[in-house]
Amino acid sequence: MAITLNSAETSNRDWNYQFEVDDEDTGDPIDLTGAFIAVEITDAEGCHKIYASTDNGLISIVSTGVFTLTIPYSQTNLCAGTYNIGGYYQLNGDTLDLLEGSIAVRTGRPRP
Repeated sequence: MAITLNSAETSNRDWNYQFEVDDEDTGDPIDLTGAFIAVEITDAEGCHKIYASTDNGLISIVSTGVFTLTIPYSQTNLCAGTYNIGGYYQLNGDTLDLLEGSIAVRTGRPRP
């Protein structure tokens, strides 16, 4: 089952979010060992803005059922507004939806 995000708010500073993925039937954390995880952020027209994955190092699996999404300020580069976010993971030959929704970005300033 996918995580649904609706109007989650963030800034255009560094992003560092942790997600927990649980089995919807048992509630147990899903073992993501060896999984490929990808998250994409697009604008209202569907134009690609940010792509993060376990392959490009912007997503890290940190423990059973837990992964982090870390995008540095230099790569966020988003104007204030609402964006679409979606993601999936591939594990043991299966591709499953992970999250979908929208995210509101407000203007932020980089930290020193």
